[in-house]
Amino acid sequence: MLTKLAHLSYPKSKFAIVALLSVNVIFYAFTDTLTSTLDALVWLILLIMFELEANQNLSVLTPKQLHTIRNLLIVIIAGVFISYVSSSEWLDVSNALLWFALIALLELEIRRPTWVAKYQQLYWYATILMFTGLIAMVFAWALNSDWLDAYDAMLWITAFAMIEVDIFQFLKIKHL
Repeated sequence: MLTKLAHLSYPKSKFAIVALLSVNVIFYAFTDTLTSTLDALVWLILLIMFELEANQNLSVLTPKQLHTIRNLLIVIIAGVFISYVSSSEWLDVSNALLWFALIALLELEIRRPTWVAKYQQLYWYATILMFTGLIAMVFAWALNSDWLDAYDAMLWITAFAMIEVDIFQFLKIKHL
């Protein structure tokens, strides 16, 4: 695997984002709850799994192994979500629901590209609505003086925009 990494022309910005997210997990481990730490860790691993699936040349795992790991991570994320609901952590619940909706939109784009193309304007508005909601979460945590959560939310929005979405291309509205 190290020989694969030696010849890698991978954007440094992606490495920087993953490094910052990793530091975030460590901050949560020392300053917050086990649930929050697990949440941050599992989402980070899931992000890495998506990257490995998108760039098979980086992975020593088979697509089936990556898919199995991703499914396990999703089960853990669902468990963390249930924990947030049961302990009435409504900012975390709202944030999770927005991320679930955004991931669902991405899955639609991958699994139903003809539907997305047919309803491009609706899809674009739904995605903008989800990002707007996620940005509102940053302000909600800041107003609540939950600085680590506000920073974490902003970092994830940035990571998502840089890694998963070509945000500048996305913001160009076609055929609207």
